Amino acid sequence: MKNTARMGLSALIALGFAGAALADTMSETYGNTVLTTNDKGETTKVWFKADNTYAFEDAKGVKGSGKWKTKDGKYCSTPNLATDAPAGTVAPKEACFAYEANHKVGDNWSQKDADGKTFKVEIKKGA
Repeated sequence: MKNTARMGLSALIALGFAGAALADTMSETYGNTVLTTNDKGETTKVWFKADNTYAFEDAKGVKGSGKWKTKDGKYCSTPNLATDAPAGTVAPKEACFAYEANHKVGDNWSQKDADGKTFKVEIKKGA
């Protein structure tokens, strides 16, 4: 159950930055905090790095990390398997989806995750 929640969380925190604006938009996240809020009002904090990794902390204090990349004009992320996952737990799969580019620090917007669910996103200054 815990691993399933983390896999779903990957879809929520995966921010897609497509096209030529990708580098500019992602650079706005480095050193800042990205807040994602699901349809239940639960907010997750995400910290992206230029080395294509990210860390997160969900509304319940669960922390994790993963890798992000661009692929076929979409943003994709894959969470790392939790260190406390039971033996035999299947590793989380990559989640990809399109995103409207060109967001900057201070922006708020809504988008859909890989499952088609809408969530809110905000880039806050500072880590």
